[in-house]
Amino acid sequence: MGAGKAVSISLDGVRDKNIMQLKKLNVALFPVRYNDKYYSDALAAGDFTKLAYYSDICVGAIACRFEKREDGAVRLYIMTLGVLAPYRGLGIGKYPS
Repeated sequence: MGAGKAVSISLDGVRDKNIMQLKKLNVALFPVRYNDKYYSDALAAGDFTKLAYYSDICVGAIACRFEKREDGAVRLYIMTLGVLAPYRGLGIGKYPS
């Protein structure tokens, strides 16, 4: 992660086959344990829930859910957004820039 090196950042959707990566990140990043509803909501948000990779290492995630308002409108709620401490400040949370 030295200065001057090209940064390889990529995003991937969360699916059943990689949901454990999101669970492991959440354990490392946040002082709470999330229940099954959190993860089912994150999966239901489809393309809005993503894992972030730095040189093919999973280092961050954004997990969202849809909320239905009383007027029938649907809004997107960001449940969690986090990046492992050694990878913060590299622009991962704002990718793509």
